[in-house]
Amino acid sequence: MNMKYFKKLIPEKWQVVAFESDGSQDIHITGDMVPITTEEAQEVASATPEDTLILDILRSGGSQRNWSWPPKLYQEAIGQIAVSSSSIEVFIRTVIWHIAGLDSIAGRAFTGKTRISELLETFKALIECKAPHLKDPAAKICIDIKDVFKRRAVYIHQVWTINKDGIPAVGKLFIERYEKKEKLTKVPLRDMYSLVDDMNKIQTDLLLSILTPLLPKNK
Repeated sequence: MNMKYFKKLIPEKWQVVAFESDGSQDIHITGDMVPITTEEAQEVASATPEDTLILDILRSGGSQRNWSWPPKLYQEAIGQIAVSSSSIEVFIRTVIWHIAGLDSIAGRAFTGKTRISELLETFKALIECKAPHLKDPAAKICIDIKDVFKRRAVYIHQVWTINKDGIPAVGKLFIERYEKKEKLTKVPLRDMYSLVDDMNKIQTDLLLSILTPLLPKNK
């Protein structure tokens, strides 16, 4: 069977595409396909794959994909989110130290570089042992913290870019290989500041619902 061959550049490499030589499949030939000989097709198909990670990093120019940082207003919102989440971690550590009867020196040795998920488990366990009457508000606070940190991860850890409408968006670089499959999430600035407000409310809840009831009462 006679075939005619083309090559098409995809993000990782050249891809060989074959069509019937009688023209019956010409409708499927697109403008980005380059005609090649049978020998060239064999050479392209047998080529050793290159480092796809490096190609992913370098492909932005050829694929016209803009992995750029967001505008300054978004940078400031990212900073607010980072600061507020850090404050929650400091606050939850302080509450743990207080419930466990530790000073700041012993407390730092106890919690160390513990991740937020592990801090919450420690917090819940101490509440259950030392202050069971605060179990319900503590459980709600833990749920709220997990929620805001999940939302935080989108803005802090995903890659910022700009969608086809010119609006700042985030996506997971290297997870999807082809741009047509990548799912970018549009990011309204108000959503970011709503997250900051929710984080600040959690700190207020920790103070009023947990720490204040645990402080010694003045007689």
